[in-house]
Amino acid sequence: MSQIRKNSLKATIWIYIGFFIGAINTYFLTHKNWFSTDQNGLTRTLIETGHLFCAFSTLGVTSYLFKFFPYYEDNLDSKKNDLLGIALLVALGGFLLTCSGAFLLEPLIVRKFSANSMLFVEYFYWSIPMAFLILLYNILESYSYGFGKGVLTSLLKETILRLYTFCIIILKVFGYINFKTFITLFSFQYAIIILILGIHLYQKDQLWLSFNISRVTKKFRKKIFAIMALTFVVVIVGVLRQSIDGLVLAAKQNLGKVGIFGLATYMVSILQAPFRSMIAVTIPILSRAWKNKDHNEINRIYKRSSINLLSFSLLIFFCIWLNFTDGINFLGINPDYLEGKWVFFLLGMVTIIEMGTGVNAQIIGTSVFWRFELWTSLLLTSLIIPLSYFLTVKYGILGPAIANLISFSIYNTVRVLFLWNKFHVHPFSIKTFEVITIALLAYGSSYFIFFNQSGILAITGRIFLFLAIYTTGIYQRKVTPDLIPVINQLKKRLRLSK
Repeated sequence: MSQIRKNSLKATIWIYIGFFIGAINTYFLTHKNWFSTDQNGLTRTLIETGHLFCAFSTLGVTSYLFKFFPYYEDNLDSKKNDLLGIALLVALGGFLLTCSGAFLLEPLIVRKFSANSMLFVEYFYWSIPMAFLILLYNILESYSYGFGKGVLTSLLKETILRLYTFCIIILKVFGYINFKTFITLFSFQYAIIILILGIHLYQKDQLWLSFNISRVTKKFRKKIFAIMALTFVVVIVGVLRQSIDGLVLAAKQNLGKVGIFGLATYMVSILQAPFRSMIAVTIPILSRAWKNKDHNEINRIYKRSSINLLSFSLLIFFCIWLNFTDGINFLGINPDYLEGKWVFFLLGMVTIIEMGTGVNAQIIGTSVFWRFELWTSLLLTSLIIPLSYFLTVKYGILGPAIANLISFSIYNTVRVLFLWNKFHVHPFSIKTFEVITIALLAYGSSYFIFFNQSGILAITGRIFLFLAIYTTGIYQRKVTPDLIPVINQLKKRLRLSK
């Protein structure tokens, strides 16, 4: 677990540096003087469309890459390793088919979005190059997991990508480029991190590229085909449920609502940073643990991930929730974005549920029961798509958030019960109750002490008081066993620096 803790901490640091840059980007995109809510909504809609097209293009190769990597690495010389070559060929074929479908669906897209989101119709085709670049990066990222490069990929996707976006935003804000050029450059943002990761792998002699079918591929061809086919469905339904909110809002409301929803979603994504870094680090470890039938290691990762992720998510959620309105007013963000306050609350609850149940999806996905991940993903999608559509029509911007809360609650309950039934493991303990109680006490104290106060002093006071009560409670109660080694290491380094 120390390896996961160390690498997860490194990845989380890079992710939060990226979030800091992302916060600056969000500030510019939401400020009343520089981008309209429609323009901000367009950037989110293009990203979601790009990810949706990418999902159709992968044909399931991402899971194939990290699940079978140990078998290829252990049994083949690097020059004969066709793992990456197969993935690239399959994905390229999928992308060509997806592009053909996009051109055929153009009349439908124009009809559905032209009434409320004409700006998206105008720039729709820029989602095609964006999708291709996202596809290439996802393949290289999944391949890199096998070499334990979760920290590097987190740095690239969470920090470097946002730094690039910051640069083109500055060019637009200061008038060096117009909005059309900005969208063009925005669509090619993944090119820079593809180049960096590709060069790094090449320099480390880890860019193993062969298009000759190896004996490992021949031996596992039936399993490879099966996991690609089922993973393809999992990826499709996963991206559909992630992108449906923005697309429904764009079609039934307008791009401005997408922008407001997007700000709330961005704030929620800050809660997910440790989860995203932990996924990158744990996937190769879980894959090898299943290969070695090391159930004790899997159980340990499950429980530790749950309490660690829950602790992080509660901390960040309450710091933002305490200051949502004051923060928007103080920063001069367009007041229209205040409409997203309760969207953030509901989506925050969804994320806390996800984080509190640990890496159950990754445990199931890397096990022999990975097909179950398909059925639960189908269940989630069958719930979230119709709920999001009908609730958006009825409740507007709150609709997708309510749909997410209902659907993900059922989804995670099913997965937790499955793991308990199969392996008699669950992610919860008395510490789960303790950390929630400590968080609520810290929130209540911070809220009532600074009740009816506003401005920077109130914002700062709420945050520091909450942090003081919350972190002290967690430390004293020894809520997470991974906190003590981190603090001891920090103390050790501070002594050395004196």
